[in-house]
Amino acid sequence: MLRIGSYILLFYLAFRLSKHSFEFEKVSRLELVVLPLYSTLMFFITMAWKEEDIIVASVLLLLSFLIGWLQSSKVEFKDEGKKDKYERPIILMKKNWTYIIGWIILFLVIIGAHFYANSHIELEEVVTEFWKEIVKEILIFARFNANNGWETWLITGVSSLTFTCFIKSKNKKLVETLARRRQNSSFNK
Repeated sequence: MLRIGSYILLFYLAFRLSKHSFEFEKVSRLELVVLPLYSTLMFFITMAWKEEDIIVASVLLLLSFLIGWLQSSKVEFKDEGKKDKYERPIILMKKNWTYIIGWIILFLVIIGAHFYANSHIELEEVVTEFWKEIVKEILIFARFNANNGWETWLITGVSSLTFTCFIKSKNKKLVETLARRRQNSSFNK
């Protein structure tokens, strides 16, 4: 009975996650800059750098790039015409259905990389990985988990950086929004 309850909770969280992709939310520097850079750094730290792993990493890099591009392809923006306390423009973003499709593909690639690294995978491991990915999407700080393999760090880092680069090219104000806080310009006058 407990297992059925946890599956119901899992699907509820997945539904909640997908629902948020269709709502305008404030753009976050943490989500779009800090976490992708952290994931990429963790990839370089955890990567084994063996010839076989480099070949796998090349394939995962290409797939992750394509996933990031797909996720960014239908993103919509809304300019609030307001500024935050650091004088950066407040931009709202709606990720839409391509983000969800990309997230599902991303999850499947992570499962495939896990299978490749371990030569087997069980249903329980797939469900556990699904839990982890949903929690990472809902609770942003859960992404700072150093227990991921280099494959997961590469996939999440490259897809997230690609997503950020493509959406910045779609909305030029995002460059200002995602910039570090501005210094007090009263000294420059």
